[in-house]
Amino acid sequence: MNDLAATWSRWKEETFGSGYHIWHEGLDVGAVTRLKGQARARALAMLRLGRSLGDDHASEALAAMGDAPTIAAMRARLDADDPYLPPATRVRFARILHRITPDPRLAEHLLAVLGTTWSKGQSWSPRIDAAIGLRDFAGEAAEAALLAAVADPHYLVRYHACESLLHRWRASRRQLTDHPALFALIRGPDDESPGPDDLARYADAQQRLRALAPRH
Repeated sequence: MNDLAATWSRWKEETFGSGYHIWHEGLDVGAVTRLKGQARARALAMLRLGRSLGDDHASEALAAMGDAPTIAAMRARLDADDPYLPPATRVRFARILHRITPDPRLAEHLLAVLGTTWSKGQSWSPRIDAAIGLRDFAGEAAEAALLAAVADPHYLVRYHACESLLHRWRASRRQLTDHPALFALIRGPDDESPGPDDLARYADAQQRLRALAPRH
């Protein structure tokens, strides 16, 4: 690691926390967006260094700070369907761009990640992030994708798909654990290899969720 990379790495961890913390909790862009004066100017300089080193977290934070060139570059990478853009980064970019300027078309990136055929050994984290992010998008396609994800092989994808539907529908109780019967239906198996009985439970959960949807 050269001096610039070491400087960036040290500042990033001091500002946002460890790599594990960022992965688990998400990037706390508030750590830089709330800065003023010289502190903000230094953060911008450090983030531009991080971006020059290819760190997509730096791009995410710069976008949150309103850096127009970074926002344009992120949008261009999404629009070009950049093959080198990891699924997790694709989801994060789409979510933060939507937060800056709401655009329902950005949901397509989350739908693509959530709908990816999963096999053992692949990371489930991007699909979880996509399921969480879709609560911020309206439309039948997002709703259908979340309902389908209630039968995902991974428990946490199922869990967050359920909670996103509860949020989208403005349910009076939006935590899945406040719906014990529904919660029980989407739990297990631990080996992420659901059998016919598990799939039947998931289908039952989907039916119960549909019953909670608002009537138009």
